[in-house]
Amino acid sequence: MQAIETAMPSDISASVSETLSGKTVMVGVTGSIAAVRVVDLIRDLIRRGAEVHCTMSHAAGQILHPYALEYASAHPVIAEITGRVEHVEFCGVGGKADLFLVAPATANTIGKMANGIDDTPVTTFATTALGSGKPVAVVPAMHEAMYRHPAVIRNLETLREMGVVLIDPRIEEGKAKIADNRRVVAEVERMLGPGDLEGKRILITSGSNAEPIDPIRILTNRASGKTGVALALEARRRGADVAVVHRFIQDLPVRQIYAESSAQMLDAVLNELKTGYDALISAAAVADYTLDPSEEKIRSGQKLSLSLKPTKKIIKTVREAYPDLRIVGFKAEINAGDEQLLARARESLEGADLDLVVANDVSRGGMGTDDNRVLILGRDGSHSEAQGEKSLIARKIIDSLVEIL
Repeated sequence: MQAIETAMPSDISASVSETLSGKTVMVGVTGSIAAVRVVDLIRDLIRRGAEVHCTMSHAAGQILHPYALEYASAHPVIAEITGRVEHVEFCGVGGKADLFLVAPATANTIGKMANGIDDTPVTTFATTALGSGKPVAVVPAMHEAMYRHPAVIRNLETLREMGVVLIDPRIEEGKAKIADNRRVVAEVERMLGPGDLEGKRILITSGSNAEPIDPIRILTNRASGKTGVALALEARRRGADVAVVHRFIQDLPVRQIYAESSAQMLDAVLNELKTGYDALISAAAVADYTLDPSEEKIRSGQKLSLSLKPTKKIIKTVREAYPDLRIVGFKAEINAGDEQLLARARESLEGADLDLVVANDVSRGGMGTDDNRVLILGRDGSHSEAQGEKSLIARKIIDSLVEIL
């Protein structure tokens, strides 16, 4: 968990892409010890541009003082319903809130929400939000034994049937621990996102390959996979069903398929495309060369010559097999001006019959860094520039993909 910063909420850094700008999130806090995590969660939502208000149950107030939530959100906390009918003000029809997020949600609160009981401020907000059709998300947190109770399981299923989004806990040390902030925020972003990729399936290749030299050594490149991850998160935020093929498996809210070598990546992509996809984003820096690896470790301290052979091109192979698939390719060059970049991107676009090509000069940065500058070239010859954090670049690329889907 991140440490609470000393700056006031108005001073929170704007370095994170503001994917929730203009959105109001009402957070309901209940009496789980995981309530102590909510201050960080609120601040993560604010970093992404959201306005956050809080309500809390009496039991939550015994764990976390309302001042902590007021500090985090910069708004007074609603600890009881008054003549202002705050639950209607925020979660009624036409209310200020775009989403009601219950984090953490105890077994008690889950049961009350599932059965329409509203005897705490949080459950009153929940009843109002569900009755008015507001989006509602629940982040359970409790002991594992409670989470496995048949009645709790039944109540969670009831909430699902009502349209509530459940953000599953992490099962560790006999506890159903509150989901990480990153996962909660990603789900909020998806729920409040534009939805312009709803119903679409996007396959993304990411990062570098590792071509084995012997059982220990590999041949690879400097690609980190940060762009591929940013693209996956952006596509998911906008409603797509996303799968990523890469070797840098990590905690992501999308399906991940492990592939180490370029041959494994090609096989994984072809197998996955059989299930039906709308687009392939080939963001991986696929190995251009491979070799026949030694079965034994090559002894060090001696001169070594390696016989390299070209790998099979993933994009061209995919295009031959799927002529109607939308494909986004990437082109990396060194010491190239914009005109050269666009010319080489155009060669790639026409040579592999691509729909979009994203080109950049890696001598200026971008490979392994957190930011980049790219040119995005379309099939019609139009091009645009994107510069900044890779999350912002991913948004521009997905914008272009949405236009052609």
